[in-house]
Amino acid sequence: MSLVDKVLSRKPNRADFTQMMIRAFQKAGMQEVEPGESDFSLKVGEGATVFLSNVYSNYCSARRGARQLVITEFVTAAASVSTLPSIPSDFASVKQSLMPVIRDASYFGLVQLMNRKDGKDDPGLQVLTKDLVGGLVVGLAYDTERNITSINRNMLEPWGVSSDEAFKAARENLWEKTDPSRLAGQGGVYWGEWADSYDSSRILLTELIYRLVVDGDPVAFVPNRNQLWVTGTDNLAGLSAILKGGLESHFKQGHPISPDLYRLVDGSWTEYFPKEQSLRELLVPIQRGRAAIDYAQQQKLLNEIHEKEGIEVFVSSYKIYESVGSAYSACVWPNDVDTSLPRAERIAFVLDIDGKDHLMVPWEAAQSVVGDLMEREAELTPVRYRARQFPSAEQLGKLRQLAV
Repeated sequence: MSLVDKVLSRKPNRADFTQMMIRAFQKAGMQEVEPGESDFSLKVGEGATVFLSNVYSNYCSARRGARQLVITEFVTAAASVSTLPSIPSDFASVKQSLMPVIRDASYFGLVQLMNRKDGKDDPGLQVLTKDLVGGLVVGLAYDTERNITSINRNMLEPWGVSSDEAFKAARENLWEKTDPSRLAGQGGVYWGEWADSYDSSRILLTELIYRLVVDGDPVAFVPNRNQLWVTGTDNLAGLSAILKGGLESHFKQGHPISPDLYRLVDGSWTEYFPKEQSLRELLVPIQRGRAAIDYAQQQKLLNEIHEKEGIEVFVSSYKIYESVGSAYSACVWPNDVDTSLPRAERIAFVLDIDGKDHLMVPWEAAQSVVGDLMEREAELTPVRYRARQFPSAEQLGKLRQLAV
């Protein structure tokens, strides 16, 4: 690579990329564009928000010659975001355009916090969702040529149907748009080739999954919106292959969904954590990386909300620590401080900050001793636990015996 290529291929930081996107929108004829109050976003038109994380990831991973095309395609698709499509108020008109979307539950949890921070904490604005499995939920969307618009409770009410009826119609539409031959395969590993933004949604079509010839029970992986991978519980090479591509497909290809594996048993999906150590060593770093991103975003929003609402709570960070041959996630529980704890692999109980006296205890072991002091914060996703009181001297004595 020449020096010129090296210089021109440098990746912009987020601030520079934000300015690039503002100029691109303005060049496309949209003059009312400005950075969002927080997060990596833009305010476009009359208050519509355009998030930049996915297009930034796509831009940085694209070849230098293709980067401008990434921006152009994004702006073209997003230019209409300030004038979202008018959603019909009668179910007969909207029914054929409903589609199910698979999302990580943390996505909607963060959206709720954004709405709360912006003073839009209206239950009617909550997106319609149904739990699927573990960290996956199913959302309802109105699909048009230019937009995929999430359906909230306020939109559903005029239709005069239940959410179950609406989700049923969306699933039927997905099945009608699914050509089974677009699920390609080799060596007992299958992947979707529909490329219509609903590849991951086809995890809902269990009758399609059961048609596949796999070793053992079917296992699915949906690292991002545009990918569905399926293999079998007994296909170790297949599981290894999809996980080896997991870091790339989940973190660098935009629209991330889940870092987890899911097993199909008796027609229902369950979370799947393989027993083989080699597979765990591939899976766990993806899960840690996703949790670190989600918790960092959540922490930022909670701190802003607490400052605005006058709430004094220490929002503990989720941190990943690495040394030669090992890694783990941990959070801090400080003495005499009302604390919100993320779910990590270890808890650092800080007895004396100045004296650097602390105990590092595995989460499950710590919970067995001080679980009564940890109240799950039901309204938060990813999950957090409120710890208003520090462990007693007796409990600390037990924790010392469990410390690593």
